[in-house]
Amino acid sequence: MNWTPRVLVVAPTPSVAATAFAWLTEAGCGVTVVDSFAAAKRQLESDPCLLISEIRLGDYNGLHLALRAQARGIPSVLLGQPDLVLERDARQIGAIYLQELDADNVFSIVKPLAATSAPHPTPVPGIAGNVSFISTANDSPVATREPVRLARRRVEYS
Repeated sequence: MNWTPRVLVVAPTPSVAATAFAWLTEAGCGVTVVDSFAAAKRQLESDPCLLISEIRLGDYNGLHLALRAQARGIPSVLLGQPDLVLERDARQIGAIYLQELDADNVFSIVKPLAATSAPHPTPVPGIAGNVSFISTANDSPVATREPVRLARRRVEYS
């Protein structure tokens, strides 16, 4: 039985969500993409191997999720604009802070982090094994059958 690392992506920005989904599925990961803090908090209970979150999440930020993930032994990558304070805070809690999302960063960071996490074979109730889903505005999961295809491009924060 092959083990597929599961990655939780929290991205309210559609281009970041689509790009991360495409790159991670290309890397062989099972990917769950949500667009809110509330949905991400629920998905952390399924113990993914890795959390990747944008720093800006409305009333909360990605650091809040990274702390929750750390408590569960899940490594975190935070994506945001250049900010020395946020970068320092991320480092202090053991998270990686990236100012841009590009394929090289994703592949060089995701593979080792996912590999060091223990497999979590518990399936998400009601969702078939290889199906990823994207949270909608009302946080209802919507199954996606085909991964988004994007060119290898960067998503930069400015």
